[in-house]
Amino acid sequence: KRIKTTESMLKKVDILVVNDDGIDANGIKTLIRTLAKEKEFNVCVVAPERERSASGHCITVHEPIGVKRLSDYYHDDAYNDDDENEQANERKEEEEDDEKVRCKSYSITGTPADCSMLALGPDLFPELIKSKDDGSSNNDSNDGVAFDVVLSGVNRGDNAGKHVMYSGTVAGAREAAMKGQIGVALSLDSYSRSANYSESCKIATQIVKSIVSSEERKRLLRGFVINVNVPRDGEKIRGVETCAVSKCSTIPLWKRVKDPNPEVLYVTHDDGEEDARAPSPIPSPPSSPRNSLERKSSKILLSPKKRDEAGVKGGNSKDFDTSDYFKTNLNIPGDDENGTARWRTSETRWFRNGFGGTERDDRVGIDSELLKQGKVAISILTTNNACLTDPTLRFDVSEEDAARIKQIGDDIARELASSLCL
Repeated sequence: KRIKTTESMLKKVDILVVNDDGIDANGIKTLIRTLAKEKEFNVCVVAPERERSASGHCITVHEPIGVKRLSDYYHDDAYNDDDENEQANERKEEEEDDEKVRCKSYSITGTPADCSMLALGPDLFPELIKSKDDGSSNNDSNDGVAFDVVLSGVNRGDNAGKHVMYSGTVAGAREAAMKGQIGVALSLDSYSRSANYSESCKIATQIVKSIVSSEERKRLLRGFVINVNVPRDGEKIRGVETCAVSKCSTIPLWKRVKDPNPEVLYVTHDDGEEDARAPSPIPSPPSSPRNSLERKSSKILLSPKKRDEAGVKGGNSKDFDTSDYFKTNLNIPGDDENGTARWRTSETRWFRNGFGGTERDDRVGIDSELLKQGKVAISILTTNNACLTDPTLRFDVSEEDAARIKQIGDDIARELASSLCL
């Protein structure tokens, strides 16, 4: 049966949305617009200003984090808060209110884990600060912001197997769980930049409704991560199952490359299929002598046309395909005929991490196998990435609570399958 509105859902459901693909990624755009259609949802957003894929649970401690307050109204084309646009928004607020998506939003220079950590502090959403006495949070150190659910995603590409360790998407949900919240990581098993996220976002909406439909679920799921992977073709979902996390992992393929110019280091070609599986390059911190690369590269990433116009050094306007790094033997000055040379003291060499295949795991009922079968895979993880839906593992919760949480996972899977008419 579909989830019915209960007493616990009559009040606004406070949802934090974070991601690792950046504030302008299609996945988070579609998710925000889908969630905002639900009148009972209060959507809050904190996302990196640029892509932070494969950043893991990295947090920023050696430099300050810039936080930009965005418009309270979400726009695909003009998502900013400069004075001119703010005044225009105020003038049109009443007449266009029905067409706008309202959500308090920020972009930050930090990582996905930083996004959750900042959002749960007192500065970004002070209106959501709740006392620890009300039982809304497991963080006993101080009063703080509490959300009903923290959604991280929707990620471009799966986060199954060992990728849960590398994933910034899972880290955003995990950081929230470490602070006593309910973290949900959502990923679509497609690396295409034109992927359709609509079905994934419907799934996210249904999962939130399932979680908040009972006080028992909200209580028991705090401190855990629900990792959800949606198969590539969302329109042909063949089932929903809870499962264990596989041992699959991307095998690295390191190749030495020339000292890259900005256009080469940060260019991203359209289909994204081949080298999107490798960790995306992250600009160096401000202290680096290459700190000017980020500003230059941002123009290259805007569109294929702008990359074409920008060209590469030497006047060649041909688009650079990053797969050339892995298919072409580059001639590096100083190398001998075997492509090697003595590594001199203080010499810097450059290497790029590519996709060298996938480590296999052929066990039955694991996340990677369910994705191949066209099924939505749901795993409940502890904050150290142990999988509660793996029947062979034990945890620091009572046996009764562990059994009940596993049952809740199965119930959520069944409710999701029912909502998808499977």
